[in-house]
Amino acid sequence: MIISATSNAVNLTDGLDGLAAGAAAMVFGAFTLIAFIQARHICGAGGGPQGCYEVRDSRDLAIIAAAAMSACFGFLWWNASPAQIFMGDTGSMALGGLMAGLAILSRTELLLVVLGGLFAVVTLSGIIQAGWFKFTRWRTGTGRRAFKMSPIHHHFEMSGWDEVTIIVRFWIIAGIAVAFGMGLFYAEFVGNG
Repeated sequence: MIISATSNAVNLTDGLDGLAAGAAAMVFGAFTLIAFIQARHICGAGGGPQGCYEVRDSRDLAIIAAAAMSACFGFLWWNASPAQIFMGDTGSMALGGLMAGLAILSRTELLLVVLGGLFAVVTLSGIIQAGWFKFTRWRTGTGRRAFKMSPIHHHFEMSGWDEVTIIVRFWIIAGIAVAFGMGLFYAEFVGNG
């Protein structure tokens, strides 16, 4: 369920040039730090912070996350608006699957919802749009929309916002979510040590 939800959330976010790649780079950067911190704090008999749990091969996870972050940055060079190459469903779902895999292997599944806050918001906007349309059609006979278009980045595009403005503001939201998630991780994992 985690892999399916995350891969589809990243896929829904991949609607504007560079949006998914930039946000994914931030999340992979966070997983690089998380895995590195977990490698430095050994758990077990008497060692490590309180509430610490064993994570297998955390240095390897850090290398994979750093490679994925670097790949997103390299791809972003050609995918930034106006895009010369496109990610497509295969790329976006693979990035989402890798995010979910890193969360499962680093045992931070719940933290993934916070780190990928932008992806969660985009997915919720699609769920709200479909749910509201079905509810109003059932209630009144005519379906109404909560947004001009779903997912939410297309709503802002239909409202007249410039594509680059939407992308940069959504990157800011993604950065805030990643910073908040790293703060939660630090407070729970490292702060208890």
